Amino acid sequence: FSLIILMLLADLSYTSWNESKAMFSSVELRYALFLSLGTSLLSMAISLLVAVPVGYFLSQAPARSRIIADVLVDLLIVLPVIVTGLSILVFFRSGRLLQDSTFFLFQWTGWIFQQINDFFVYRVPGIVLAQFFCSVSFAIRSIKAAFDRVDHRKVEVALTLGHSRTSAFFRVMIPEAGSGIAAGAVLAWARAFGIFGAVSVVAGAVRERTEVLPSSIYLEISNGNLEQALSLSLLMVAIAFTFLMVLRLVFRSDVMGFGSGRQG
Repeated sequence: FSLIILMLLADLSYTSWNESKAMFSSVELRYALFLSLGTSLLSMAISLLVAVPVGYFLSQAPARSRIIADVLVDLLIVLPVIVTGLSILVFFRSGRLLQDSTFFLFQWTGWIFQQINDFFVYRVPGIVLAQFFCSVSFAIRSIKAAFDRVDHRKVEVALTLGHSRTSAFFRVMIPEAGSGIAAGAVLAWARAFGIFGAVSVVAGAVRERTEVLPSSIYLEISNGNLEQALSLSLLMVAIAFTFLMVLRLVFRSDVMGFGSGRQG
């Protein structure tokens, strides 16, 4: 804890109030801030839509039948984010090869790929897509662990009372796994909010178009403006701290694997 505080104090000592004012007065940086918040929250929402059913499947399926899915989920965690972004980019660009084919079905498929490429690559949707691929596995792992901890006797009781499997899932499983789902949301958002490599490959870092805060920090460092980069870094730290603190106060209990201590 002391080391973290000392690092933040060092960052603060290297910045100035004038740099902070200049940061907020910059139209480009304000755009990057709002774009970062909007895309990361949207990516978090999409991650939850995918992670809840996938986490439930991984929790309930027999070990042998889920081994490939388990490996693929972990693969997205261990892969360098720039590799993930490059893979997304190459996947979309493969449509050009299909369009050159003489087979009509391949040409039609290539045309579809090209439309998808034009929608995502070097555009805001590409930011969300890159953030999603880099963050969804963290949400899946957290939510799966939450479903693993649910007392399945409660589900059986709900079934004996006439609830269907779907009703028992929403009335018992989801509330019981609530803190784990919240933790998955936090992890997905945090990962999406801070991701740089994949976003820069898929969407680029064009001022007032596809520039998010991590991209702004990189551009400021590239321009030799270390004070501005540190100001942006501290802004990201403040936003992340506020997000986590609000979530902790709302749930007042275990969210990311940390207990809240004894309740007085």
